[in-house]
Amino acid sequence: MDRPHWRRLRSTYLIDSTYLKIRRDEIELPDGTILPDYYIREARGFAIVIARTNADRFLAIEQYRYASDDVGLEFVAGSLESAEEPLHCAQRELREETGYDAPRWDLLGTFRPDPVRSTSVAYLFFADGAHRVADPELEPTEQIEATELSLDELFAAVRDRRMHAGPSLAAFSIGLAHGIFTR
Repeated sequence: MDRPHWRRLRSTYLIDSTYLKIRRDEIELPDGTILPDYYIREARGFAIVIARTNADRFLAIEQYRYASDDVGLEFVAGSLESAEEPLHCAQRELREETGYDAPRWDLLGTFRPDPVRSTSVAYLFFADGAHRVADPELEPTEQIEATELSLDELFAAVRDRRMHAGPSLAAFSIGLAHGIFTR
């Protein structure tokens, strides 16, 4: 398919803060239709980590999420800070949220969690040989408990919808395609 050309006629930032940027664009579609209110969330993106220990267990975090008002299992993830490289972000988040580090890191790929309304890119890393090196350093908004799951427990968490956050499910699917979750 040819890439259609949407032309941005004007942009106005409605929110422009360190953690959230939302703009309203006026767009002209290829057929001349004008969309006066097309909203975009600008973001550098985030890193997400599938971490496996030497005992073949997978690291997950149980975390409360205010917007959905629920608790679920997720893979470690966090936003890229200004000018931060994705690998550094992944390593920093793993250590901050769990106290773990790993000797081997591989980029499994990238994906766009919301290409309709966001510029965000997710960078998926596989951390092999993960082991605890320190205590977690949680932010005040983070209520996190790290847990190591067997492969069967991880599959059950996905099946039972205890792991239900979109980025973690996308990471799980990409991990499957890369053969990370083999028996």
